[in-house]
Amino acid sequence: MKRVRTVGLGALWAMSVVAAGCATASDPVVAKCGSNYTCLRDTMFQYRQQAAELSALAQRYELEAMAKARELGQDAEPVAKSRELAKQLRAEAQQADELARDAQRQLPHNMKY
Repeated sequence: MKRVRTVGLGALWAMSVVAAGCATASDPVVAKCGSNYTCLRDTMFQYRQQAAELSALAQRYELEAMAKARELGQDAEPVAKSRELAKQLRAEAQQADELARDAQRQLPHNMKY
């Protein structure tokens, strides 16, 4: 019973991260910072960190889905939910990575990050 509760809390936390990612992903990088290079650099790092965290969560849910599939079978509902959540998290990670690249493109080439 505790395992189900832990997974449920983990899913709730992951969904809040995804929702936060969606909220920040809608802001264009250039509109947010203009030509402020410090802001662009910080934004790039924030998006890269967000992408790394979302990728790690996606990997965790993929592994969880594999473990559940061994226990419950490939077609079990918890397996499908874990796989779907992992897929959503991967998409959010890719979007954050693209935003990080957009911010990096706005920086001068000789600027050290």
